[in-house]
Amino acid sequence: MTKGLLAPVRKTITSALCFMVLLQSFSCSSGENKFGFDAVSWKNDLNGCKGTRVQQKAKVEEIRLQLLGLNEREIRKLFGKPDSEELMERSNKVYIYFITPGPKCEQAAQATTKTALTVRMDALGVVREANIFEE
Repeated sequence: MTKGLLAPVRKTITSALCFMVLLQSFSCSSGENKFGFDAVSWKNDLNGCKGTRVQQKAKVEEIRLQLLGLNEREIRKLFGKPDSEELMERSNKVYIYFITPGPKCEQAAQATTKTALTVRMDALGVVREANIFEE
């Protein structure tokens, strides 16, 4: 008699588990992103030392304003771990990604201009500013 009562519950649990597995498999996409940005080569050029980020500068300028409103997890998925990070007041933080060789690169002293992408996030981890600075 108990078997008859548990059958609908098992079926519901099984369906829910199948749905969750299916949802997870579609949410884990390949290296493609909605910006058409080559995230893999960007992430492989830590601190901009290899020079491949310079080639992507135009694309970064193109998508910069589309970054507003994204969350911290999405930024890390797109650009990877920041080269540098600044903690601001009120729990704001700024991620810094060097486009030209950053201070940790051997070529940094030779570079005449220094370029970096900065992404400022509020206390909730939502992007409020994305700028490219040249020094």
